[in-house]
Amino acid sequence: MSFEIPGVRSFSNVPEPAADRGGEEELGKTAFLELMIAQIKNQDPLEPAKNEAFIAQLAQFSSVEGIQNLNESMDSLVGSMRAGLTMDAASLVGRNVLAPTDQTVLNTNGGIGGSIDVTEAVADLRVEIRDSSGFVVKRMELGARGVGAMRFDWDGVTDAGTPAPQGLYSLSAYTESGGSTSEFDINLPQQVVSVSIEEGGLVANLVGGGSVPAVQIKEIQ
Repeated sequence: MSFEIPGVRSFSNVPEPAADRGGEEELGKTAFLELMIAQIKNQDPLEPAKNEAFIAQLAQFSSVEGIQNLNESMDSLVGSMRAGLTMDAASLVGRNVLAPTDQTVLNTNGGIGGSIDVTEAVADLRVEIRDSSGFVVKRMELGARGVGAMRFDWDGVTDAGTPAPQGLYSLSAYTESGGSTSEFDINLPQQVVSVSIEEGGLVANLVGGGSVPAVQIKEIQ
């Protein structure tokens, strides 16, 4: 390892500091100080190091120590944030949330309420509701709509005039114009059955089998 202070003779019998034996490429503050003290002890008495050299080395030592302290502070901050995420996760489990998904369970009240992200003004916004077999049980005509989030509710009654059975349903929102179809994202209520803490943050796992990043949840019900 090379570590030079002007006015200090070079030598090869200074033992490697413990921090460097593990293969680390950068000196920690303890290893840095060990090397500095070792070289001071072995300096040439006829050509002692100048004060400026020691000041420069002490400045480097302060920088190393400051970086290490900063790393320790960041580790503590990350730990606190992870603990906060865990508490947020616990509060979501068992709750109903409004999230971007095309599937939901018909609730005990016999209805489904959600919202549509309308990205362009339309003359006729439509919603189709299909049961688990893919059969269309309800078509809703919502009329002309402007850009923005639009709420809607289905009372659970099919086009045949009978109550739809409990179960999983899929919904789609779209408009047709000039022979082309434009679809829009839909947000539906889903129960959170568990939460995963992943590298990108919290992920809510929904009762229908899907999952959604917690930051995309529109509403906690």
